[in-house]
Amino acid sequence: MLNIQTKQEDGASVVSIKGKVNFEVTAQLREVIKETIAAEQPKLLVINLEGVSFIDSSGLGLLVAARSSVDKNSGRLHLCCLTAQVKKVFDQTNLTNYFSIFATEQDALRGS
Repeated sequence: MLNIQTKQEDGASVVSIKGKVNFEVTAQLREVIKETIAAEQPKLLVINLEGVSFIDSSGLGLLVAARSSVDKNSGRLHLCCLTAQVKKVFDQTNLTNYFSIFATEQDALRGS
């Protein structure tokens, strides 16, 4: 089961995810991110992956699509709090260089 929470902080939208991000839940997550982008049109969207224990290719594809959507609105997408297991997947798929990845949510909000 996936737990998704959204909040506004310092003019940014933050989506926090807990659980396994796989094909079974990507439609639910995609809808939350899509609604957040449409409603808030954030200049910065932070996706906090601290509670994510697993991510598959459908989840990675969703994050790539989310970045594309934010880019179209002249915004930025930052990822933060990747667990060691999730970071390994990003490293193996060479997406570490595609995304701005931060150690903490506060760093992601500051962009530093």
